[in-house]
Amino acid sequence: MRLKHVMVAAMLAISSSAHAVSLGSAAPHLEAQDQAGAWQRIEALRGKVIYVDFWASWCAPCRLVMPELDRMRRQWPDDLVVIGVNVDTKRSDALAFLKKTPVQFPIVFDPDGQWAQRFDVPGMPTGYVIDRDGVVRHINVGYQASEVSELETLIRKAVEGKP
Repeated sequence: MRLKHVMVAAMLAISSSAHAVSLGSAAPHLEAQDQAGAWQRIEALRGKVIYVDFWASWCAPCRLVMPELDRMRRQWPDDLVVIGVNVDTKRSDALAFLKKTPVQFPIVFDPDGQWAQRFDVPGMPTGYVIDRDGVVRHINVGYQASEVSELETLIRKAVEGKP
């Protein structure tokens, strides 16, 4: 278990500042197949609000935030797309997690840390609110239940097209 944490930390540490995603920047060009085999392309989702959620099976807060994200996705089914990005090196760990914490949004697997590197992910969980034009409007690092309503407000504003 410790080795997994060290490997993920190392993957995150090698991310380059040239790829750093910041507020107001365009979301990186990313595409990957999800657990159902469908391609998830951020560029193809222009016109919708996207929440990209980086998570790992060993991350206790990830287990808490994912049902909240699923609830928000159901709240705005025509406007909000949630994409979960799992960074576990073993897919079986992610699938075991998903069996205990099922969600209805697509999950893509990033065992080599390519998506995490492009987004310059600082820790687990980290989520990015991307507006309808593909611009990063909020970066959410970590999870606390007390912050859910604030995140929901930020997503609502993005859905409504408000800054």
